[in-house]
Amino acid sequence: MPGLTAPRFLHRLRRRGVLLLIGASILSVSLLAGCTPRQPHPLPPASQVSFGEGRLWQVDGAGSSSSYVFATLREGDKRLIDLPDAVTTAFETSPTVALTTLRDPLVAEYFYDLEQLKLPEGEDLASLIGARSYGTLTWHMKRSELRPKDNIRPWAFWYSMGGANWGFFDYRSYFDHRYDTVFTIWLASEARRAGKQVLGLLSDQESFDLYNEMPLEQQADLLRLRLDNYSDSTPEVAKVKLYLDGDLATLDALWREYLNGLPPDTARGIDRRLIVDLNHVLVERMIPLMESGPVFVAVDVLSVPGEEGVLRDLERRGYTITRLH
Repeated sequence: MPGLTAPRFLHRLRRRGVLLLIGASILSVSLLAGCTPRQPHPLPPASQVSFGEGRLWQVDGAGSSSSYVFATLREGDKRLIDLPDAVTTAFETSPTVALTTLRDPLVAEYFYDLEQLKLPEGEDLASLIGARSYGTLTWHMKRSELRPKDNIRPWAFWYSMGGANWGFFDYRSYFDHRYDTVFTIWLASEARRAGKQVLGLLSDQESFDLYNEMPLEQQADLLRLRLDNYSDSTPEVAKVKLYLDGDLATLDALWREYLNGLPPDTARGIDRRLIVDLNHVLVERMIPLMESGPVFVAVDVLSVPGEEGVLRDLERRGYTITRLH
């Protein structure tokens, strides 16, 4: 799991009793470790989007010092912390570092509050995802001597079964670097060590609610898609290499390909919730920080490119954007 080794992660789940209620997280460790990777997945054509190339941009506005937007990938891989000179300079000269969120929703304390994870009265998991999908989930969990809890929201199973990889897995990164610190956690740690102010643009609760308050039918569609593709090894995509190459356009295209596996209404709703609407919130919260002094803003790679990305939004608000790397 991002940011935690398997033993630490499972201990934390057992200690809170969550493992017996959710349990699917163990599958993402045991089954992935036993998978034989397929041939690399054919990459889709790169999206024709603005800001589809690069990793770091300078942001300048009237009367304010230069700030920076840095695209990040939430993976644990030592290759990520070998920062280019331009990134190092921007990071070192910024007294404030702001990240989308300071913790992954799955490891935030809110995840272990079972009352928040429970379905509304009258709803049950089997009815939401259907008997076939529920049977598939039960079969997978029985392999680890677990059973799904029928009153837990679908997103919890989807997320802990690796759903946030959006259907593609970087096997090299996992097998070579699975015990490395998650990149965004490393950035925050380095910033604190340097005495910088470290902020989350979203609170832990807001980050958690992005998924937990998602309409139940959308959660169910995500879990059904994950279960439909879980019996085979997940398609292999070298996402870390694409990121290091600054190929945001192809990463965006992979996200679009993943959405194509969902019902159209669900795909549009999830893209709006997790990308479009979120980006507007991030920009609203980074602007006051930029107006008060230089800030290094680190956002997820999918928040950067396109007409609805944070950079285009900043441009529309009168800021000048200059690519530095």
